[in-house]
Amino acid sequence: MRKLLVIAFHYPPDNSSTGVLRTLKFTQYLRGRGWASHVVSVPPERYLSLDDRLAQQIPPETPVTRVWAPDLSKSLAVWGRYPGFAAFPDRYWPWLFPAVRAGLRIVRESGADAIFATSPTPTALWIGMRLKARTGLPLIIDFRDPWVDNATPPVRRFFEAWLERRFMRNADRVICNTPALRRDFVARYPEVPAERFVVITNGYDERDFAGLKATPSKHFEIIYAGMLQKAHRNPEPLLRGVRLALDRGWLDAATLRLSFLGTDHWGASEEFLGRLRELGLRELTEVMAERIPYGDALERLAAASVLLVLLHGEGNDDQVGRNREWWGLTVPAKVYEYLRVGRPMLVVVDEGAVAELLRETGGGVPTPPHDIERIATSLRDLYAQWLAGESTRRTEVPPSVTKYSRESLAGQLADELEVICRQPAGAEIAS
Repeated sequence: MRKLLVIAFHYPPDNSSTGVLRTLKFTQYLRGRGWASHVVSVPPERYLSLDDRLAQQIPPETPVTRVWAPDLSKSLAVWGRYPGFAAFPDRYWPWLFPAVRAGLRIVRESGADAIFATSPTPTALWIGMRLKARTGLPLIIDFRDPWVDNATPPVRRFFEAWLERRFMRNADRVICNTPALRRDFVARYPEVPAERFVVITNGYDERDFAGLKATPSKHFEIIYAGMLQKAHRNPEPLLRGVRLALDRGWLDAATLRLSFLGTDHWGASEEFLGRLRELGLRELTEVMAERIPYGDALERLAAASVLLVLLHGEGNDDQVGRNREWWGLTVPAKVYEYLRVGRPMLVVVDEGAVAELLRETGGGVPTPPHDIERIATSLRDLYAQWLAGESTRRTEVPPSVTKYSRESLAGQLADELEVICRQPAGAEIAS
């Protein structure tokens, strides 16, 4: 088998983000395409949430080398604050040095045919670039999300853009997880051959859904799984739509439930909980700040009456514009799981990559977040379907969704690995 050196900050038992599944599933399914992985990662204490069941999915034949990685937000903090300039490109950057040493040792002792480095954190891509320079091995960098943000302070944005350009020029392939992100990179880096940018999206793993136990709730339950944030994952449009539908008699408070799972800090804040009370929805709403095990989350999704997709800008006009520009390039990983679950979706998003995906798959009709009337009308229709027993779970997965299976996506990555291993490693493009 060919050998792949994988640089990934997030890897099981990490459960702080669904993005960790991307790298895990690649290492699982690449074996079937002739690629054995060796992962370089960080100690589990760097993760905010752990799931031992995810760790049990690591292939037994996949070694994981974990190296020292300090969190500078803690080790440099004075009275709870630390200098922001010391956290470039991220607050874990010192793991660059032991990770490069570990990577060189693995290449020397076990061999490797290529390097795969995935963000976040950006330091993982820096490690991959350094290893390529030292070994001459072809390099794939994987952007799970955009990095350089126009809302970032100018000085930091300058240095982030400089480093990102170095990544682009040195990589043999740049994996983008949406077509919109690829279009953005091709436009911003015209000096890099367009064929270096390829799309491998997020997805779902069919094995995770095998034997899934889902007992439908006796309530009309609207579930959102994942982090809530005031800036761009704010359920305010939904809450106002629910309030309007209740006031018009389109929903019945006795049967309605709102569930927010794994919201993190803002979802548990007094600001958000107070807003629920203002709208008279607190008693109808479950808010769970901590992440739950992945399998348990899938069971909750499969039992839901409606799955909520949120991604939109909030704030003043300038902030909204910047948020839309950045977040319009992304599709949260949960959306692919929503598509596989096959429950009805309420999609509250600005135009962008999510709307593009859902139109392609027929998974849901995007609703602008400012159109509260339309949100309320959609809730009325979904509730009527639920009462009539028409919102049953889909039994067959359409081809427009099956192409996003993790096995299929790993096959795309294997194809790119084969191509770059047959050609000379891409040299840095001259300035």
